[in-house]
Parts: sequence; C-alpha cells; structure tokens
Amino acid sequence: MDHPRKILHVITTTMVGGAEMQLARLVAASDPGRYRHLVVGLGPEGPLAQDMRDAGAEVVSLGLAPTPSALPKGVASLVRLIRQQRPALVQGWMYHANLLALIAARLTGARPVTWGVFCSDMDMSQYSRGARLLFRACVHSSRLAAAIVSNTHQGVEFHAGLGYPRDTQLVIANGFDTRGYAPDPMAREQMRRELGLGPEHLLVGKVARFDPMKDHQGLLAAFAQVVEELPQARLACIGLGLEPGNPALAAALGPPLQGKVFLLGRRHDVPRWLQAMDLHVSASAFGEGLSNAVGEAMSAGLPNVVTNVGDSAVLVGDTGRVVTPGRPAALAEAVAAILSLEPAERLALGRAARERIELHYSMRAMARAYHELYEKVLAG
Repeated sequence: MDHPRKILHVITTTMVGGAEMQLARLVAASDPGRYRHLVVGLGPEGPLAQDMRDAGAEVVSLGLAPTPSALPKGVASLVRLIRQQRPALVQGWMYHANLLALIAARLTGARPVTWGVFCSDMDMSQYSRGARLLFRACVHSSRLAAAIVSNTHQGVEFHAGLGYPRDTQLVIANGFDTRGYAPDPMAREQMRRELGLGPEHLLVGKVARFDPMKDHQGLLAAFAQVVEELPQARLACIGLGLEPGNPALAAALGPPLQGKVFLLGRRHDVPRWLQAMDLHVSASAFGEGLSNAVGEAMSAGLPNVVTNVGDSAVLVGDTGRVVTPGRPAALAEAVAAILSLEPAERLALGRAARERIELHYSMRAMARAYHELYEKVLAG
C-alpha cells in the first residue's frame, strides 16, 4: 500500500478566522490513508492549532510578528521545514502565507506550490503601505503557483482582473460542520438568559472580527432604524476587537441603541450564541469571499440578511435576504422584514437554510474537491 502523501500548509495564523477554519475542516475531513497534513502557522499559536492536531495534523507555529522585518526569518524557517519534511506539495493560505510559501519552496526546489485566496475584492486604501506592497508582490508572483484556489467565483474574477492567471484559478466552496453547528433549544434559552432576554425579544447577531471590510458602523446605523420599528430587537456582535468599550463604536452606541447592543468580543462558544439568535447578518462592504459566519449560521438553522459581496447571495439562495452593500436603510428594511415574520415562518426559513448547507456545502464535498486538486497538480 502506498504511503500517504504529505501536504505542507502555510497559513498566516491559527487563530479563529475564515480560512483558518476551512483548513481545520479540510484536515478533519481528509482521508488519513491518502494524505498527511503538516500545518505551519506564521504567527503565534492560536486555538485552532489544537483542533488541527486533534484531527490528525502536525502543527508548527513560528511565532512571527506581522512586520516586514519578520519575512527573512519566516522564509528561513520554512526552508528548514521543507527540507526536513520533503512534502509532496506546499499549499499557501492567504496573501502573506502564499508569498512566503512560494519563496521558500523555490529556494529548496520543492514543487509544486498551490495558493489560496479567500476574498472577493479588497479595498487596499483601507490598509497599511506594507499590506499594499505585499498585495502587489503576490500579483507579480502569482504565475509561479501551480494552482490558485478561491472560495468564490467573484474572487476568481477579481484576482484575474489584477493580473492573476485565469487558467490556474479554480473555485472550491467552503465546507461547513453541520454537526457542530445545529439548532439547540436548550442552548438558546441558556444563552439568551445570559443577556437578560425574554421570549419577547428578537436577537440579531453578527459574527465577524472588527475590520473595515465588515462594516460594523453601517450595521449599527441600520440597527438604529430597526429598533425604531421593533423596540424589542437586540443586536449581539461577536468577534475579535468587539469587546465592550470599543472606542471606534462608542459614538454609534448612544441613543437609540444604548442597552440594545451587546459587544461580546472573541468567543469560543460561537455555536451556542448562534443558537440563541433569531437572525444573522453579514453587512460586509467589500472583500467577503464565501462567509464562514453565514454558512455556520445557516447550519445552526438561522435565516440571514447579507450584503451582495463575494458569493454571499449564492450561499444564501432563497433562504434569506440580499441587499446592496453600504446602504444602511436597505439593510434595516431587510432585517425588519425577517424579524416581523411569524415565528413559524422564520423557523421555516432557518430549516431551509440548514438543508441548503447539508446539500451543497458539506465538509466532505470540500475535502473531496481539494483531494482532486492535489491529484491533478501532482500528476502534472
């Protein structure tokens, strides 16, 4: 029997994030008889590292700071690991990791290298000069990658427009854990009690880090309109940077939102908070690929209101509402419309959302697509 092939993954962090979750799910859904996974996180070790180990991966964290001066050290560390491990294939996940994986692999003569890009578009004016330089370096180097995976069709078009080769790009949709994210009436009641909510309250949630692309300011502007129509509505924001006292959101959290918005910060019990919600919202202004948060909310049996960014509209289908990004009034109208449904109608939308994930976006289907890519690239 052939030995399993070793895939060396390079990823920016092992913190909780969209691409990081997909890598953890890929490891968990892979056939250990065919592939062994070594995950190299460029930054300090995050909570997903142990999840990956539990799923059978070897995980190494380099502990690098996100600064240009750390790049030579990162390349040197990757060169040593590639020489020691001699992987069949090196795969990068996200821009920093893609570039470092490519440089290190070429220094060692390792072939092939595949990339992963998990955004639909990027407004680089919102980011640092260093990030913009990195972005341009990836464009110039992209033809050296054997394949470039995006999780959305819009992501392929965006990167092709920048100069990424179209013929090596392909789409592999995210896969979702429908066992870990599922409706649970008992968890719903318990988590709502933690917020002091009664049966009359309608809880809207947003799971996303605090970042310009996620547009929390626009969501709060929309929610201020929602509570005028539905005073019993409440909003819970979960994610890194959304701790109570966030100064960037302080002005937006005055009247009429005072006491009606909960900033819960980063949480490790996101499935239980989703179970407490009546509706999930993705208000992204740009950059969203195929949102993990939306797919997880759908798995938990929630309808979603999403902005038409990336493939969010494709993911949601007819189980929620889609609005134009950057228009708080349209977002407010869509949120209020779903909250105003009879409870049975809202639950039916949530059931349809979960069924859609089970049918089209399973972890097994995602892993199978990556396995097919590996075989094709290794054969070529």
